[in-house]
Amino acid sequence: MRNIVARLCMSEDGIVERPEQWLSDPQPALGQLVGAAETVLLGRRTFDRYAGSLTGLEHTRNLVVGSRPIVARPGTEILQGDTRRVLTALKAIPGDDLYVIGSLTLVRSLLRWRLIDEVSLLIHPVAAGRGMLLDRRLLRLISMCARNNGVLEANYRVRYAATVAPSTALVSAGRWGGTRSRDRVASTARPAVRTHA
Repeated sequence: MRNIVARLCMSEDGIVERPEQWLSDPQPALGQLVGAAETVLLGRRTFDRYAGSLTGLEHTRNLVVGSRPIVARPGTEILQGDTRRVLTALKAIPGDDLYVIGSLTLVRSLLRWRLIDEVSLLIHPVAAGRGMLLDRRLLRLISMCARNNGVLEANYRVRYAATVAPSTALVSAGRWGGTRSRDRVASTARPAVRTHA
């Protein structure tokens, strides 16, 4: 099973939206997001904004997620159908990892669907001031390294909360005439304690 890795630029105050508004020269930084990726996932707006100018995209397989039509370019495929099901199926196919470049709306959807495995942030020493933040409570830092011009690359593993099985309501009159009650039973396994008279 392949991983889905989100790669985003982030300002020092945590903003991950529209780096071209807070970086003086965004093209090299955005090109670093593509890196050596072979398959890239892009949201429609990100594709419309950067497809013609982003260095490295011309050498990758570009999968665009969006409900509205786009102007396709060579090497571009538009994912049709239910995005969640299509990406779940793509993850199950053996191959190289899939990289989500930018596309904050897509990243948030993938996190909600539990499809992202890792998040890589290029943290720039610039204060953006305002914009959208990425909720990093699910992320566990696995590595960090310094790059040129004061940029830090922080790589995180996504740690999804374990789902709790719904507790069942029991109705029991009791074998010896106990009262009828509806109680929630803890869903965690506990050792059984037996008492014998």
